[in-house]
Amino acid sequence: MKDDSKNRKITHNEFNKMSLDERILEISKNLIPPSGKPENEILSSLLDKIELSSPTKKFKLKTIIQAAAAIVILLISIYSVNSYLSSDVIKTQFAEQTKITLPEGTKVTLNADSKLKWSNNHFAKKRQLTIEGEAYFDVIKGDKFIIKSKLGTVEILGTQLNVFSRDNTFWVSCISGKVKVSANNDHQIILPGERVELTQQRLIKTIDNNIKKTISWKEGIFYFEDKPLISIFAEIERQFDVSIKYNEKEERLITVSFSNKKLNEALDIICIPMGLKYEVDNNKKVSIYKKQK
Repeated sequence: MKDDSKNRKITHNEFNKMSLDERILEISKNLIPPSGKPENEILSSLLDKIELSSPTKKFKLKTIIQAAAAIVILLISIYSVNSYLSSDVIKTQFAEQTKITLPEGTKVTLNADSKLKWSNNHFAKKRQLTIEGEAYFDVIKGDKFIIKSKLGTVEILGTQLNVFSRDNTFWVSCISGKVKVSANNDHQIILPGERVELTQQRLIKTIDNNIKKTISWKEGIFYFEDKPLISIFAEIERQFDVSIKYNEKEERLITVSFSNKKLNEALDIICIPMGLKYEVDNNKKVSIYKKQK
């Protein structure tokens, strides 16, 4: 009796249920190798064609890669959101000062147009924050306390100090305790009555007999000793929320102190000794120019 099982055509469902090896055998069983070519070369070519014509496996692999990428992006997003929510940021506007207490008890007074940022989740274990602007710190004793800015780093154990870091100006004054200041691979340790300033990429330490004047801004009094007019006008802008136009290119220095209570009084104190006049319009714009002789 003749066996027709070898010549029977399998159904589409039967073929899909086969393993890859079974499919290869099924496809190749009725093929006659071309003359002149070895069987192993023909089989290799056949396998290559089957692999290229198997969209199901490629689709699955592509789907797995896409799913894995989506999971990675999701995890990164969750981490970023959690990191953001676990951080605290305090920012003051122009003409604004604020007092805050950090999680471990350190008290900070933040000057106008300044920002502090720290991690709520890790601050108890690692007392570290970043600053932009100016702040006075009354640090309680404990583990090392680190203040970072784009221009330098301050390390303390328990002290009172003032940190100023704006644009290209960076200085620190020590009211009590002991402070280590670092910038550009340079380090200085300052004690009460001393201050250090970043000058020409180096930290220069000086003794300041009026060290408490460096924190008088907490009471609304701003003291400058031999400072450029442009930097003093910048402080006027921050304290009174005004815009100052001053086009003099000459870098004139002045020693002066003023209050942030009345704009006109502050401008008089600065401008009159320097032979300057000013005009204030209703849009909080101040124009400053030399008096005509």
